[in-house]
Amino acid sequence: MIDIDYKAKLDEAVLQSDVVKIFDNLLTVAVERGASDIHIEPLENYCRIRIRIDGILEELVQYPKNLHESIISKFKIESGQMRPDEKRVPQDARVSSNTLTNKEIDLRANTLPTVWWECLVMRIVDKSKRIPPLEDLGIEGSNKEIVFRHLKYPNGIILMTGPTGSGKTTTLYACLDYVNKTEVNIITYEDPVENKVMGLNQAQIRSDIGFTFANGLRWWLRQDPDIMMVGEIRDRETLDMAMESAMTGHLVFSTVHTNSSAETITRVYNLWAKPYMVVGTFNVVMAERLIRRVCDHCKVKTSVSDNPKYIFAKESFRNFDKEALKKEILSRGINQQQRNDFINNGLIYTGSGKDPTTGGKCAVCEGSGYKWRIGIFEMMDYTDEIKNMLLDGKSSFEVESVALKKGMINLERDGIFKVIKGKTTLDEVYRYVKAKFEKQ
Repeated sequence: MIDIDYKAKLDEAVLQSDVVKIFDNLLTVAVERGASDIHIEPLENYCRIRIRIDGILEELVQYPKNLHESIISKFKIESGQMRPDEKRVPQDARVSSNTLTNKEIDLRANTLPTVWWECLVMRIVDKSKRIPPLEDLGIEGSNKEIVFRHLKYPNGIILMTGPTGSGKTTTLYACLDYVNKTEVNIITYEDPVENKVMGLNQAQIRSDIGFTFANGLRWWLRQDPDIMMVGEIRDRETLDMAMESAMTGHLVFSTVHTNSSAETITRVYNLWAKPYMVVGTFNVVMAERLIRRVCDHCKVKTSVSDNPKYIFAKESFRNFDKEALKKEILSRGINQQQRNDFINNGLIYTGSGKDPTTGGKCAVCEGSGYKWRIGIFEMMDYTDEIKNMLLDGKSSFEVESVALKKGMINLERDGIFKVIKGKTTLDEVYRYVKAKFEKQ
């Protein structure tokens, strides 16, 4: 692998207690292996460094406790935004750096005092990575049709929802890149600006001086915009301004923290949104999770017919409108063999972690059976039927039930379709999706 020499150099730097080389090689190893986060943590008897790859934390190296304070202080000094002598309260910093392979990265860092000294977590933004096309994110079938239809609308709100690290920002950037044309003016308000995109007017929120999401929405109308993106709807004021902007003929993109697209209804009601305002402005709400892909090099067919997850995977389609299901299967390119393997024989693809030729550990996935990640998506299209239900005071649970019967693809269904196509596993889907079998 490309990072073997740098991993060895990191181990050597730890043995030599060379803090500068530790950081240089650590950043390089993390970026080359596609890590999203670096964790530098003190424990009772030793300290460790872990990196998060494809959503899973992996221990990279251990080091003695007498080296820990020097490592944390080194980063605080280099950041220029943290006080090295302050160890009692958490501190934040945003730092630009370069790896030993000449890749530009941004780090969003946070220190946290613990009972065993401070821990440091850094989120990596690799500037060398381009924004993937919307078509490559894993949006398929009716979900794909819904997204591209709404991107052509001149006004309304398109919301992304999901937890931190679920891919919301990347999907929003891909949507903005799709509508980014010379004839429209696009303004974004972000905290922070994670990717600089040609053709977008991107503004960095500065809450410490009063430049908030809500204030940004007030000011943006003076910039003659057509499309805007506000990083996150956190409060009533920001939501009110977003809906007002949508009602005055603008297309608004944003994110909100809920677990599903249906739960967003409850969330915006808790922010004092009125049903008629939601009906008049919301176009579509998209929920997203990132799950690991099956390694193509070592994948094998495996029977899961006795697995409770398989039983409930089939149950998720029980109330699915038959015509809508048939159309969905065709639009996703699922062939008869794939359908029979799953429905009739309980066969799916899983990664064995072994090289199919030598029988040794798979060099591509390093024995994990997974390589890279893919998104699973849920789309709640605000159709006339859903709008009427909201105006009649129906709950989010009732709205979701009707939408699912009509053929809405939720996170579970989208994940299962990807299992049928051999892209992921039931274990991965149900690691992120609420499942009934857990109650059995």
